[in-house]
Amino acid sequence: MSFVSRFLTSRWGPIFTGLVVGILAPVLVKLGNPSNMGVCVVCFSRDIAGALGLHHAGVVQYIRPEIIGFVLGSLVAALIFREFKPRTGSAPLVRFLLGMFAV
Repeated sequence: MSFVSRFLTSRWGPIFTGLVVGILAPVLVKLGNPSNMGVCVVCFSRDIAGALGLHHAGVVQYIRPEIIGFVLGSLVAALIFREFKPRTGSAPLVRFLLGMFAV
């Protein structure tokens, strides 16, 4: 088990992670996010849905860079720590459509 894995599963890992997210939210608001967002993944998903034309509220029709960062960051972390294990099950198209509908 690597140092990072041991640290994140220790007593102090969740506390440190909470501090980082707690500091990151107001910094994002200061840098331009609306004050009611901070780190609101659901709000970011709503904005991306608007950018894809799935709803027509003009205020929320743009791609949020945070979501792209979350996805690429988690992919890079999974590749670095060798946790990325792609696999498929039965009916991958149905699973994809149901997952898309759930979001």
